[in-house]
Amino acid sequence: MTRLQREAWAVLIILLIAAGVAYVHATTTTEEYSRYNIGWNGTSNLAGETVRDFADLDPGATLLILAPEGEFSTEEVADLRAFLDSGGRVLIADEEGGANQLLADLGSTIRVRPGNLASLDRSYADPGLFLGHVVGNASHVAGVKTVLLNHPAAVEGGEPLIETSVLTWDDLDGDGRVSGSETFARRVVSAYEGNLTVLGDPSLFINAMLAENPTFIQNLQPLQIDGRHSRTGTENPVINITQWIRETPPATAALAALVILPVAYRFGRKEDE
Repeated sequence: MTRLQREAWAVLIILLIAAGVAYVHATTTTEEYSRYNIGWNGTSNLAGETVRDFADLDPGATLLILAPEGEFSTEEVADLRAFLDSGGRVLIADEEGGANQLLADLGSTIRVRPGNLASLDRSYADPGLFLGHVVGNASHVAGVKTVLLNHPAAVEGGEPLIETSVLTWDDLDGDGRVSGSETFARRVVSAYEGNLTVLGDPSLFINAMLAENPTFIQNLQPLQIDGRHSRTGTENPVINITQWIRETPPATAALAALVILPVAYRFGRKEDE
C-alpha cells in the first residue's frame, strides 16, 4: 500500500468514526419513556414494534399505549374498537389521567386516578416502590403473582387485575408516612374489561424496570407500541431528520456520498500531483 493510499484510508476511517459518534448523539434523547432514550428512564430496551396507524395492527399482538398525550381521532378510536373486537389486546399504561378520554370514547368504565400512592409492602427505602398483587385472570399475568410497582396511580372501574396490599395509602403530603386524613387501604392499580387492560404505572416499561418484572413483560409479546400518541414516540428535530434519511434511499445515498467524496477528491488530487 502506497503512502497516498494509507493517507486516504486514514482520512476515511476518521470520517467514519466522527460520523458514528455524531449519529449516536443525534439519534438519542433524554425524554422520559422515549424509544430513542437509551438511559434508565427510556424504553429503548423494550422489545416491540412501533406502529403509527391503528388500522395496521396485528390482531395476534398486544398494543401498548404508554403515557398517552393528545386527542385520539374518531377514526383512531374506531380502529381500536375494531382491533379489540377482532381479539387484539390493548394495554393502556397511564398515571396522569391522560388516557381517561380515550377510555370514555371506547365505552370503558375504567378510569385512572392520579395520586401519590405509598406502601409499607416493600423491600426498598422509597415508599413509592412497592409490590402489587395479581388478583385477576388475564393472559399477560399468567404465572405472575406479584409485580414491582414504581409510583403507580390508582385505577377505578372494570375487573381488578393488580392491587396493592392493605398497607397502602395515598401520601397526600409526600412525607412518606401515614398522617392527617391519610388511611391504609387496598388500591387497585390495574383493571380490565375484556381485551382492554389499564395499568396505572407506565414506568414498568422503562429500561431500569424491565428486569424487575420479566414474566409480565414477556407475556405481552408479541408487542406493538403506539408511536403516535404514546410518549414512547417522543423524538426531536434531529431524530426526525435522521429517521427520514434512513427511510429514504436517495437521501441515504446522498449522505454516503458526502462522506466518501471528500476522500475520493483528496485521493484524486494526490494522484495528479
